[in-house]
Amino acid sequence: MLSRFQNFTILVLAAMAAFSTTVFVASDTALSVDWNSYSPAHAVGSGDDDWWMTYPDQNENSGKTVEHPDWIVKALKEKPVLILIHSSNCVPCLTQTPRIKAAANSFSGDLAYYDILGEGDSLQEAVDILDVYDPYGMGKPVVPTTIFITLAKGPDGKVGIVWRSEVDAMSEERIDSYVKDAIYYYQQNSAAWA
Repeated sequence: MLSRFQNFTILVLAAMAAFSTTVFVASDTALSVDWNSYSPAHAVGSGDDDWWMTYPDQNENSGKTVEHPDWIVKALKEKPVLILIHSSNCVPCLTQTPRIKAAANSFSGDLAYYDILGEGDSLQEAVDILDVYDPYGMGKPVVPTTIFITLAKGPDGKVGIVWRSEVDAMSEERIDSYVKDAIYYYQQNSAAWA
């Protein structure tokens, strides 16, 4: 009888430890961000670190309007979008993929995440996305490419789609800064988006 009680006690303590770990891990997610006092790390503009409403300065189509795919526009009716285009064997992809997945998991309730493998059956899908969101307009698929898409006010004060993409691996801090900005801008502007 004592043995059963000890086993039960151990199970209860293990469950409590697992719950405590889950709560601790969750405390570093979107739930812990005070969105009312959050200040975006990146502004809307056309420079290297900005959120872009049109093609950015470094793009061969600089200043031109972006034609966002219908599925992106539809997804933005619910939440901001994060896309990772990668391959299964490039070294920067092997660094970027777990970092992006960690951010996507941490903010999963506030962010739509699309993982696109830029090879095999999904190569054409990756190429089609990069035709729109390549930061340089090179017309070549480069992996990894990470794309953040949200809603924000443009220079004219109207709310529209803004985006940001980066080629190569990013630091966890940089990823988080764009993810948090995307969620913040979306929360501030989605109600005014027509």
